[in-house]
Amino acid sequence: MAEGRPSRPARLAWGAVGVILLGVVALVTYALTHVSSPSAPVQPAVTSPTVLATLSSVPLSTFDTVGVTAPGTTLSAPTVAAPRVPLTIQGKPEVLFVGSEFCPFCAAERWPLVVALARFGTFTELHDGSSAGQTVFPNTSTFTFNRVGYTSRYVTLTGVELFSGTIGADGTFTRLARLTPGQAALVARYASQAGGITAGTTPFVDVAGQLVAVTSGLSPALLADQSQAQIAGVVAKPTTGSGSAGTPVPPTGQAIIAVANQLSAGICAATGQQPSAVCRSKGVRAADTALGLPVPVANS
Repeated sequence: MAEGRPSRPARLAWGAVGVILLGVVALVTYALTHVSSPSAPVQPAVTSPTVLATLSSVPLSTFDTVGVTAPGTTLSAPTVAAPRVPLTIQGKPEVLFVGSEFCPFCAAERWPLVVALARFGTFTELHDGSSAGQTVFPNTSTFTFNRVGYTSRYVTLTGVELFSGTIGADGTFTRLARLTPGQAALVARYASQAGGITAGTTPFVDVAGQLVAVTSGLSPALLADQSQAQIAGVVAKPTTGSGSAGTPVPPTGQAIIAVANQLSAGICAATGQQPSAVCRSKGVRAADTALGLPVPVANS
């Protein structure tokens, strides 16, 4: 896979699932083998309260209007997990995210996950992030879940960032964390079911034992050339059509909201459909239907 900025036709090929999966494998190989000059570690900035407030206050009507589709792109839906012991921490359902800061596909997946989790609780600590400049879809604006803080009465969040976006003295991205044996077993189990991809694939999301994702739900191409604030703005007010120069507007906001509805449906399945305002909403119920999850009665 060539490095650097993708061609315009490639950037407009929003969300082809096969491209995403091949890109994930290429990125894992790159992280383990690439040799470059070491860089000094950079401390990520705290995410702007304005950005967090914007993502935490997306109107319910927006979720309901978007549902689970985004015109002009193909989304990769999570898989309903086979019955097993649910993931829990401190008596609450656990959402497990495994990623790496250099990875643009992880960068893309964090957006809908932040939006979904903000419907169930509050981020008390979140830092800015971007994918590495040496990878495909370079410098994709996002967050990092390294040292993330999140509180909720309904669900817990475990964020594991395996590697940073900084090249170390050994020529590889520096390691931030390692999986526990239980986490490694989950990644290996579901990665193998997704077509033999090697264990350690990122991003990996396990929504409380209800849903599992082994790639990003949307293509990083949808986030290209946009700042964190710009992406947050189109999430709050999704738009489609053409720009001022007649060029197509990527369905970035719709894609993030649609994947957030899918992730919300998995969380709701684990929380007993609580809170009701979220779990019985039109958008989440559309995700339930699309994913094959039980559909609760609509809000009156």
